[in-house]
Amino acid sequence: MSWCSASFQHRWPRRSLLALALLPLAACGFHPMYSEAVQRQVNPQLASIIVSPIPDRYGQQLELALREALNPEGLTVKPLYRLDIAVQVQRIDLGIQRDATSTRGRINANGTLTLVDVKTNRQIYTSRMQSNSAFDILEDGYATTVAEDDARTRTVRDLTDQISLRLGLFLRNRPTAPVKS
Repeated sequence: MSWCSASFQHRWPRRSLLALALLPLAACGFHPMYSEAVQRQVNPQLASIIVSPIPDRYGQQLELALREALNPEGLTVKPLYRLDIAVQVQRIDLGIQRDATSTRGRINANGTLTLVDVKTNRQIYTSRMQSNSAFDILEDGYATTVAEDDARTRTVRDLTDQISLRLGLFLRNRPTAPVKS
């Protein structure tokens, strides 16, 4: 028996014991918060949230994205909560040149979300949110419009993720009242 094979025989049992010792940790209940699989699962509490209409085109995009994020399967559930959102969107030109043209733009979206209990009509959760997305201002007007629209879409996606995550955490940590029969 050579030195190499003897060394391998002694190391392999240690590695296998280490792997066996770590195996129970795989079932510890850890779930990554930001993973796609977790976000795609239907949460009945989130599905029971009605999203109130949000004015303007940007608000409509945010409203539709939230409805899809909160109830991706389109389940019919009894509404328990109403989500009211006020959002302000602003375009800012950056990179001002000597001829007063800009080379960069930014979309700032700031807002407030309020979760209301439908039964009592009381506010149970309020939070502020913010998202920024930048884009290049090009000589071609169409390309600039497409870039700005893409920046707005990115802010909608970011706000949707923020709101879904905050509501999910709030409802998960909120004690549920016992059901009276």
